[in-house]
Amino acid sequence: MGKTLQRLRLEKGLSQSELAQLAGVPFRSLQNYEQGHRPTSFEAAAKLAKALDVSIDVLAGLAQPATEAELKPKRKRP
Repeated sequence: MGKTLQRLRLEKGLSQSELAQLAGVPFRSLQNYEQGHRPTSFEAAAKLAKALDVSIDVLAGLAQPATEAELKPKRKRP
């Protein structure tokens, strides 16, 4: 999960300290999660996923983030 977490953070243009603050997790813990030195608890993963605006599945590398096209509401045809 660490490499995925780091990639998502960088894609959002966030520093480790910014993401830690947004997610409400200790900065040092975030560093350890990204470096694979410590497993991510479910509670921390949920907070990080919410701060990154992705699902826990995406954070865990089990799914791909939705593209902008997939997020746009579909117009109904008359």
